[in-house]
Amino acid sequence: MALIRIEDAVKRYGDVLALNNVTLSVDKGACLALVGESGSGKTTLLRAINRLTELDSGRVAVRGQPVGAIDPVQLRRSIGYVQQDGGLIPHWTCLKNAALVPALLGNHDASERGRVALGAAGLDPATFASRYPRELSGGQRQRVAIARAVAAEPDILLMDEPFGALDAITRNEAQESFAALRESARVTAVFVTHDLREALRVATRVAVMRAGQVVMESAAGEIVRDATGYAAELLEKSGVAR
Repeated sequence: MALIRIEDAVKRYGDVLALNNVTLSVDKGACLALVGESGSGKTTLLRAINRLTELDSGRVAVRGQPVGAIDPVQLRRSIGYVQQDGGLIPHWTCLKNAALVPALLGNHDASERGRVALGAAGLDPATFASRYPRELSGGQRQRVAIARAVAAEPDILLMDEPFGALDAITRNEAQESFAALRESARVTAVFVTHDLREALRVATRVAVMRAGQVVMESAAGEIVRDATGYAAELLEKSGVAR
């Protein structure tokens, strides 16, 4: 069953056609990676799911309901979201950052949910709960951002190049941690990346985007075998052997 459904999505920024009649679906429990170079439309499409971007035409449905019929604040609080720079509040502790969404939802156990989420993201709450973002490494900050995204136990998680600024070793560790967390939480995810190698590590399906269009979509295990044209070029640039 499709938990997220995008149909004929169109978005323009002036003369630039950012999305050109994109249709995609994400089944419950799946992780779809949107892969492409800068300007391909990946982030625009991702942000249309939680209405941070409003489409010019087309339709996005979440849990069977058109997102345009859902209050945007309510929609965003029901969907985990991790942006590239983490977006942590610098003068808040890691625990307060992690517990943000449960607190906004009025959960009386928001702090405990934040602690559990920090642990699930690979950070010992006893060590990190009282620390501030400035005291963390880049990888640790992204783990706090992931903890914040999952603390309210959403069924959908949106990830916008969350590991793009990390060094290779930290990035590999973060990818493994995310894959394990997603599987254990049984969350449905959409993951934006420019790196096909990363997509193959974290996703169950891959959609390759170019100039606002999806040029290839397949199961992650099949894309190496079936890629042609631009998708094959991305495989080569990512250093994936065929």
